[in-house]
Amino acid sequence: MRDAGRRMAAVLVLGLLAACAPPPAEDAVGKAKAAEAANALPRDGFYEVSPDGAVPGTVLRAERFTGWRLPPGASGTRIVYDSRSAAGTPVAASAAVLTPAGNPPDGGWPVVAWAHGTSGVARQCAPSLMKDLYYPEVMADWLGRGYAVVAADYSGLGAGDGHEYLTLAANAQDVRYAVAAARRAVPELGARWVAVGHSQGGQTVWGVARQEVAEPTGEFLGAVALAPVTPYDRLQERVADNPGQGQYLAYVASAIALRHKDFSPADMLSEAGLRDYGKYLREGCWGYGRAVSGTATSRELLRPNWSAHPAARAFIEGNRYSGGALAGPILVVAGATDVDVAAETVAEEARKQCGQGTAVTYREFPGGHDGVLGESSAEQERWVRERFAGVAAPRVCP
Repeated sequence: MRDAGRRMAAVLVLGLLAACAPPPAEDAVGKAKAAEAANALPRDGFYEVSPDGAVPGTVLRAERFTGWRLPPGASGTRIVYDSRSAAGTPVAASAAVLTPAGNPPDGGWPVVAWAHGTSGVARQCAPSLMKDLYYPEVMADWLGRGYAVVAADYSGLGAGDGHEYLTLAANAQDVRYAVAAARRAVPELGARWVAVGHSQGGQTVWGVARQEVAEPTGEFLGAVALAPVTPYDRLQERVADNPGQGQYLAYVASAIALRHKDFSPADMLSEAGLRDYGKYLREGCWGYGRAVSGTATSRELLRPNWSAHPAARAFIEGNRYSGGALAGPILVVAGATDVDVAAETVAEEARKQCGQGTAVTYREFPGGHDGVLGESSAEQERWVRERFAGVAAPRVCP
């Protein structure tokens, strides 16, 4: 999930609308759609490739790419690679691989694997199909600090068919295998890496750290989880009366339906929730979806007792954070005023992980869901730098 902070021009439009007397809904939707179109790159034949069932992380396609807005001197390569779904079946996934200006150090560029927050579920909502890569400040910051960035789209966004939204196992594999593929496609990358993610991506990197225990990918040094989406039943308890939830609920319903053929979105969504379901899935990305959703709340859009459906229960239980050990330390960041992912739920998960002996560093900042990105930037940089320097991670449990 993401708040309305830095998301392309559509988000700026929506922020202005919130501060003024609201114009007709059609105007807000039209402006959001126009902003997304202005930031979009064409989805060309490069993404049309099927997985070959080879070793996950196998490069299916790779080419240098100059269509992104990058800092001076930085270079970009786009890749499609072999990944796995939550069920373990081969899927195609795509990613952007970015390298800083200058020559790599001995051993290759240190790598930040970036896991993005909610962008949508349609193929065109892949960050690699956006001129600004969806999080332009994040890309620029890590490149400016001398790190290469491997930014996975998640399968079904860009390449692949059907995005398993908020499905921790699938999204985490997409990130890990993107790192493996990127190192094959761009030999200047080093073996050592960290995973950094926000919101949906924050949940994802927690899964990355868990999966790396059994299946190491290069030299994993740790994870940074920024406002990570917490278990969905707990999250919904806190956001039931928050406006602008329509697109998120549609994305979740689509992800459950993707994995469970006996589940219909109508098992989860009320009549009001189903009204714009097709629009959320096919006609635009997050900014457009936020505009369409307007002031709708989960309480209005969900069926009572929706979570009792066996498929919904399987989704919720399958995406709980592990009570087991992680393959490396983790920095967990929460926003005290976050209305999308409450800080107390993030602290709860960090506390459980501390109980497993993991070197958890928990930090809480005053801002909201997107605000913690900038507020914690220096903390992130210091924490990541120390991991590459071999310094033991501090243990600060909530």
